Amino acid sequence: MMHLIKLELKKGKMGGYLWGSLITYAVILGFLLLIYLVEGPTQTEPIFQSNAEMLGLIDTLIRATFIIYASVLLAKLVIGEFQNKTMALLFAYPVSRKKLLAAKLSMVFVWTLANVIIANFLIGTIFLTVNANLGYVPDTISSELLINHGISVITNALAAAGMSLLPLTIGMRKKSVPSTIVTAVLLVMVVCSNNMGFSLGSIIAIPLSLAALGILLTLLSIRNIDRVDVA
Repeated sequence: MMHLIKLELKKGKMGGYLWGSLITYAVILGFLLLIYLVEGPTQTEPIFQSNAEMLGLIDTLIRATFIIYASVLLAKLVIGEFQNKTMALLFAYPVSRKKLLAAKLSMVFVWTLANVIIANFLIGTIFLTVNANLGYVPDTISSELLINHGISVITNALAAAGMSLLPLTIGMRKKSVPSTIVTAVLLVMVVCSNNMGFSLGSIIAIPLSLAALGILLTLLSIRNIDRVDVA
């Protein structure tokens, strides 16, 4: 499996994925800093009531972004190869089709998991440092806050990684790149949208259930792949 993953990374040019993630970090950071620096000093009330609220928004935005990012990877690594028939060439190799697809999907899962955790650590650290100097959020940093947020980030990252596989079911059915990405956008709109301070994603059972569903449907999508005609 690891050999297949290494080959896929080499074929897909790992540097492109890394640069894509770094650019995504920068865009998220720039957007959040714009809100913080523009609205922070002009509001009669703080833009965020606490560091926990600020870190929670950062986490939500990061998860939403990388679930959609994962759908683009799914479209490139799986759906696109079915569309342009290169998957048929791969399946001609003396390697299990299930292992080939499992390698690709494992890449998407781990990539999403790692990016959500790393982005939260980097962007969260920057924001806590900036706020410690500017003080727009009237709150202090405590070890309890950091521990609770760390646990939340890891749990939400696992949930996001599982949910990132959900669009594959629609994409595989239609063999459509747009359907894969649109499904991810709709998923993010439902789970990560904030309505007057409430988000479905804040009820951890919901994203974890969707993550389990994503993994289950993915397994069901590829279980009969050895008997599917992809020519």
